[in-house]
Amino acid sequence: PPPPPPPPPPPPLPPASPPPPAQTPPRRPAGEAGGKAGGESKSGAEGASGGSGKTLERNTSTNEERMMAEAADLPPVPATRVWAMQREDWRLFPVALVAACCSGASQPVFSIIYSDIISIYFTPDNDGIRTRARNYLGWFFLLGGAVLVSKAANVAVWWMIGERLVRRLRRMSFEAVLRQPMGFFDETTNSVGRLCTRLATDATLVKGLTGDAMGSSTEGMACLVTALVISFLASPKLAGVMLCIFPFLIIGSLYEFRNISQKSRASNKVLERSGEVVADAVTAVRTVTAFNLQGQMLRLYDDTLQMPLQVGIQRGLVQGCGSGFKQFVSICAYALAFYAGSVFIADGSLRFADLLRVFLAITLASEGLGRISSMAPDSAKAQAAARSIFSLFDRP
Repeated sequence: PPPPPPPPPPPPLPPASPPPPAQTPPRRPAGEAGGKAGGESKSGAEGASGGSGKTLERNTSTNEERMMAEAADLPPVPATRVWAMQREDWRLFPVALVAACCSGASQPVFSIIYSDIISIYFTPDNDGIRTRARNYLGWFFLLGGAVLVSKAANVAVWWMIGERLVRRLRRMSFEAVLRQPMGFFDETTNSVGRLCTRLATDATLVKGLTGDAMGSSTEGMACLVTALVISFLASPKLAGVMLCIFPFLIIGSLYEFRNISQKSRASNKVLERSGEVVADAVTAVRTVTAFNLQGQMLRLYDDTLQMPLQVGIQRGLVQGCGSGFKQFVSICAYALAFYAGSVFIADGSLRFADLLRVFLAITLASEGLGRISSMAPDSAKAQAAARSIFSLFDRP
């Protein structure tokens, strides 16, 4: 039989339709787009900068507390080991010591010129008053120039010595971190933030064991010795009487300067919790609004303000009592000095100029010692930072 006919061919496919034209969004004017982007970036930058500032303050106090807790279990670091790292700076130490001595002796030396220029106004000769006043005017300018040079050199040279030590510590710390095995970074005490803190904060605190401590001690010793020498050369009797209350004058000045310097740090520390509540509320403001949590967040914020209120009241009472004690001791010193001076002047063993010299030397030296002691570095934090850093150096 004949073969079956072949099947018919399939119908041709319809031609493909062209794709639809792309819908381009309408262009926004350049000024409007730039303004909106700039406003968003500006607001974001402001929020980030404000939050980073508060976070930095909280992290600083937290890192110091964590460092003190970790350093309690570490072996102590001898001071000679820290001093050995500053052998390269031995040429700067004589200059720094001389500057510290001159800076510390400047306030007691001022009592010599000040007492003499006051006493000349009791001279009945007007021409003599003018002549001697011109001479002492030159001495005042000379002393002011010496104080300017000594203070600048004292701060600059000691700061240079300390920063060189900090640079060496940071370099050695980073070198020690790079040679550690991978298991070292799995420990909780060796997190990225803690290692960065060692490089940034701990290395800076270590210099309080060497240059900063020596500078403060030298300046304070020079101030004390100069005041005692001037006082006993002017009047040994009155100087012995003033020494009875000299420690109280130092304590009052020390308390006043140190309380002022620590006031802002204490205020920031007690406000940490309230700052966290505000940050959480602002970050989740949509959630707070959606669930109507404004009242609850306000009550929580008000509860966190109770502790700062109590601390502020307590600090105010302590500061008021301390300032009152300092003023009370100062007035008692005035009364004692002038009463004893009047007795010694009556029996002819003391001049009025010597009375002023002893009184000013002791009082100015007490204020200088209080200021210097309040600015001295914290040795406990410096030793804790040294333990933290040198334990990293000694780690195999």
